[in-house]
Order: sequence, then C-alpha cells, then structure tokens
Amino acid sequence: MTTDATVDRWLLGDRLPHPRARLIAFPHAGGAAAAYRQWSTWAGPDMELHAVQYPGRAGRFREPAHTRCEPLALDTAARLQSFADLPLILFGHSMGALVAFEVAVELERTYGIRPAHLIVSGAPAPSVPSRTTEMRSDASDDALVRAMRELGGSKEEVLADPELLPLILSVMRADLTIGETYRPRARTCIAAPVTVMSGVDDDFATAAAVQGWQEYTTGEFRQESFPGAHFYLHADQARQVFDRVRELVERCAADGARQPGGRRSEHTR
Repeated sequence: MTTDATVDRWLLGDRLPHPRARLIAFPHAGGAAAAYRQWSTWAGPDMELHAVQYPGRAGRFREPAHTRCEPLALDTAARLQSFADLPLILFGHSMGALVAFEVAVELERTYGIRPAHLIVSGAPAPSVPSRTTEMRSDASDDALVRAMRELGGSKEEVLADPELLPLILSVMRADLTIGETYRPRARTCIAAPVTVMSGVDDDFATAAAVQGWQEYTTGEFRQESFPGAHFYLHADQARQVFDRVRELVERCAADGARQPGGRRSEHTR
C-alpha cells in the first residue's frame, strides 16, 4: 500500500497511493518522531501521516540539535512545499505546538500555502509566560530528571540508563532552550483555523493559558480538553484523542475535495 517508507530524514512516514489529506505531527521537547508510532497504525489509507524528526535524536543523533524555534520551523516548512497538493494539517504537542505554529506562519507568508488546520496540544499560547521552574535548560541533571519523571512522557528505563541519559538530557536542554527563547513575531496571525487540545489536569497548559491561542488566528478557533495531565494524548484515552484528530483531518479532506486549490493562502504578507 505504501511507496516510500521515508520521505527524507526530516519527515518519517509512509507515502500512500491515494490519500485524501496529510497530517504532519511535531513531537514534544525531548521527543522524537517515534512518539507518533501508534498513530501511524491507526491512520488508515485515506490519511497520510508524517512525523517530524528533529535533528539531534534517533537516526539524526549525530546532527546538532536546534536551540531556536524559527530556524527549525524554516527548515521544516521548506520540506513541506511538495505536500501541499492535498489538505495539510499540522499537529504539535508542547514544544512541538510552537514549532508547528511557526511552520504554519512560514508556509503562509513565504510559500503562499495555507494549512487546512493547525492543532496545538498541551502548550500555552505564545503570549503566556512559562510557569515551570524545575523544567529548565539550566537545571541540574538531577533536577531535570526529577522534573521529567513528574511531567511524564519519558520512559523510566531510558532515564535510568547511565549511557543514554547524557544524550537524552542534551537533547532536552536544547529543546527547552527553544521554548525559553521563543518570542512570536509582532502581530503574528495565521489564516488557518486553530484547534487547541489539552489535558484537564495539565498544570503547564491550563485552560486559561491555552485560550490565548485564539489571538493567533483569523480563522475558526476551537478549544477542547481531555482527561489526563500534560501527556494526556499518550495515556489511557490515546485512541480517543487520535480519533478526534482524525475527525478534524477528515473534515479538512472533505472541504478540500469541495474546494480544490483552497489550500493556497490569500493573505500572504
């Protein structure tokens, strides 16, 4: 059913013969494309899923990790131009939400490509200051590991491995620097509709903190919550979260079929 197993080192996923839409998934801080492996088993033949593999991890561990959001977004957006022949949906969790948003900005402004939808998950709006204290790039190794355990999302066997841990912490520090140094460009606003998802028990991305994303789109805005904390999307209701994402993708696919060419932006600046 697939053609190429991997588009390139940036975008991991299967190229399908007859997809109706494409979903691009951006991992969280310290995460890799493998975070969306289970989603790929659920996607089906109509939805082409590609997970972004940031430099510095997994098969790209020899490459230096980015420490700034904008260059990472520029590099990713450049590789998505050929994906815009179908409705293009961007999904990002935590730090990945910021990267996905900046990719949407770059696609619209530089390439005239309007994503069909942006889904941001587990991330306060760019205008909201970070509330974390322990989870910082300059924290000690012990403090950072303790914070990672409390937040979840990292396998205990990895955190307990003395050989792997230095690599994991190096990547985590680079990704945390992205979040700490990120500042949205003045009056940045995209035309793509935005859906915000979060866990009801997430102390990092509270309902009030994620509501601010509404300021960053001129399109439709939705806010949805699920049981769980910061990594709610990988918890017991993982399938429920994915099914909701798929509903949004299918809606974009249907809209794209009715309005071919509607993915091109009319307000590029």
